[in-house]
Amino acid sequence: MHWSGHSSGHPASHPASDAGDEQTIREDTALGAFEHLLVYILCFTLTVVPLVLHFVSPILAIASQILLTTGVALFFTPYAPLVVVFSLLFQNLFISMLSGYLVTKDDYNFVRGYNFFTIAILWLWLFGHYVMNWRTMSQQINRIMLVCLVGFGLIGVYFLLGMAKNPAAAIVYLRNIITPLLIFQIFFLATLKRQLPMVPFFTILSVIVIVMGYIEMSDRRLWLDLTNGWTLWEFSNREAMLNLVADKSARTTGQFITGILDLMKVQFLNTPLLGDFKLIILRMNGPNGHAISYSYVLMFLCILMLTNRRWYLAVLMVPLLLMASAKGALVMGMLAFCALVARRLFGAVFALVSLVGVLLAYIALGIVTGLQIGDFHVLGFMGGVYNFLSNPVGEGMGAVGNLLTNFNKLDWSAYQHAGRTPVAMESAVGVLLQQMGVATFGLIAVYIWIAFQTYRVSFVSRVNLHSIACFITLVAVVNGIFQEEAIFSPLALGLIMGLNGYILGMANKTRNPS
Repeated sequence: MHWSGHSSGHPASHPASDAGDEQTIREDTALGAFEHLLVYILCFTLTVVPLVLHFVSPILAIASQILLTTGVALFFTPYAPLVVVFSLLFQNLFISMLSGYLVTKDDYNFVRGYNFFTIAILWLWLFGHYVMNWRTMSQQINRIMLVCLVGFGLIGVYFLLGMAKNPAAAIVYLRNIITPLLIFQIFFLATLKRQLPMVPFFTILSVIVIVMGYIEMSDRRLWLDLTNGWTLWEFSNREAMLNLVADKSARTTGQFITGILDLMKVQFLNTPLLGDFKLIILRMNGPNGHAISYSYVLMFLCILMLTNRRWYLAVLMVPLLLMASAKGALVMGMLAFCALVARRLFGAVFALVSLVGVLLAYIALGIVTGLQIGDFHVLGFMGGVYNFLSNPVGEGMGAVGNLLTNFNKLDWSAYQHAGRTPVAMESAVGVLLQQMGVATFGLIAVYIWIAFQTYRVSFVSRVNLHSIACFITLVAVVNGIFQEEAIFSPLALGLIMGLNGYILGMANKTRNPS
């Protein structure tokens, strides 16, 4: 056989040379397979070991987490982004399997924080290495890092303000708000050190997600049996059952909760815009255990697979996307691919300007329609706007938000009549406006600036994924008006910022020190 580089006009290679080429191919293939196996072993170890040790001793679990994550940061730096993705996607699955050992709600909340701990440690090591070598970096690398530091500074100021009022809540929202920028820098700085092809990792990940998804979709009881989901759902909803929330919900909605499966039943796409079409489905939650975040993961993987000519995997994920039933992720994918088509037909400037115009119309139409139908997300956003206008400086991180709201005591009919909620909720941008005031626009500007840098790279690379990375960043930020998860979930904007970091890291790798 002939190895690449030989044309038909060249003399045939010597048989010994062909044998050597075949041996090299086999060695390269074996090395690639071994590296992929190593990556998944690392990912599994860093995700599972601290969780298991937690039920022996939390101190031992934290110590192991520090040692393992430090080892990855120092000796397996290019794998750091992949460890982050695996941990974010599958940690809750392993928590579910171990949920029989959970005792209190505080215990449950603590173990869910290990993936953020992983992100924080990886970031500290990578950022520390950058600080030690920033003088050797290119001007563009330093400019990107400086813009991120502006975002960190804004977040830090309002975190300190929130700590003075409600430390626990401030810490919770610090994690939500800072994680996208931390993930961006982990991808960016790790890629500067060594460019690791990520398509094989995400292809294997897509296959795993598809297999798990079809098990969950075809037989929900089997899925809950395999993942010990019955125990976790009972544990996480114990407080609601004790407060007779199901009885109250039945009186107001007419939907009776007789078991865990009833908690998963929702109207398809969860919108009154479908009128009398009320298809009730068992909403999928995925291995991460949250339907909206799962939808963003599926759409993210669909985009990666389509742009890397693995369309068959993307097609298999479409039914899972529909059964996860989150409008924001579907809108993101649709608008991104429409913008890509516009770019191919009419050019880069036209595509970007058109997308911005469509997003402005989307915001206006979404708010007007939401107020007319009493949509909870829009009411929550308007609550944030109202409080922002009353106090543009902001109230501090952790002042408001879904995680601090008792939804069982809310009077939605009164809020629909008023056209807003008393405080921001159900909207990431609304919550940010009330928490961070005018600094919200600075943080959003950081996301948009990074997206534009990625778009600039696409002018040279002509790679479809580079254009789409910019488009989905803009759409995800806008979706934050209508969802908390779009910006606050690490599997939504977090993954998207990671993709931007990887692209910019590849584009700026030339002057990175070894």
